[in-house]
Amino acid sequence: MSNLSSAYDQDKKTQAQIEAIEKEIKLTQPLTSNLEPLSTLLDIYTKQDDQDSGNSSSSTSNFIKGSGYLTGKYNSWRRIRGDGNCYYRAFLYAVCEKLLHNEEKDLCEKELVRLKQYAKSSIDEVTKHGYDEFTVETFHEELVDLLNSIGKNLTTSEALHEQLTQENATSDYCIWYLRVLTSTTLKKDPDRFIHFLDDPNIFDIETFCARKIDPMGIECDMVQVLALAEALSIRVQIEYMDGREVTLMNPNEEGGGKKLIMHQFGPENSDCLQICLLYRPGHFDILYL
Repeated sequence: MSNLSSAYDQDKKTQAQIEAIEKEIKLTQPLTSNLEPLSTLLDIYTKQDDQDSGNSSSSTSNFIKGSGYLTGKYNSWRRIRGDGNCYYRAFLYAVCEKLLHNEEKDLCEKELVRLKQYAKSSIDEVTKHGYDEFTVETFHEELVDLLNSIGKNLTTSEALHEQLTQENATSDYCIWYLRVLTSTTLKKDPDRFIHFLDDPNIFDIETFCARKIDPMGIECDMVQVLALAEALSIRVQIEYMDGREVTLMNPNEEGGGKKLIMHQFGPENSDCLQICLLYRPGHFDILYL
């Protein structure tokens, strides 16, 4: 009995620690930050290097080099809260921002119409793959309403930012529905996506979706990135800055020299919406040219 009591007490302490960490994250990190110059990313790692008093690891050095590379390629970035929902939140914000303000006006207007139609009809596909309509309809309607408001109620970057940074509101509701769309994409083609799973304790797509996608606060792996990009037909480019040595590319190519590895997901054609994200270990942010 004492062992059970001890285990129970430890579980309570662990849960209390988790809740304290989550509270600290909410107090110190907005859901999505204001636009920042890329130099602030470099500052994070140079300050860390200074604090290490010259004993920095090769990993820290590589983060500094990677940040320097990004600073030369991109103008700015947005930080996303590190709460396990960062990929979906970055995806949602970046897509809405592109739809609201983009130099490719004709493309964005066409894509907005397409995404509105897709979002509205998606609930039919979702309910075919195991989701109860009554359970998902509020979250579905939130995404539909958000897309419908772009260019109407939401006409400025400030208005969009305000709506998507409210706690327990539009952003979180839409994120959960994006998770549902991601799971639905995997469930539609399980034989294909089963080969992307790397958890030795999960042997089928249904279990993977139930454990790794549907719950809020669960970090995103590459299979989820691929599935969501394909579901919404959005091209997602991701710069990988994970502490490894920056890659030596062909110096004879344009922009040759050392670069971060960049992967692309979603459609390969140019006639689609494109967003660019930054991956750091376990986390995603938004990059801007």
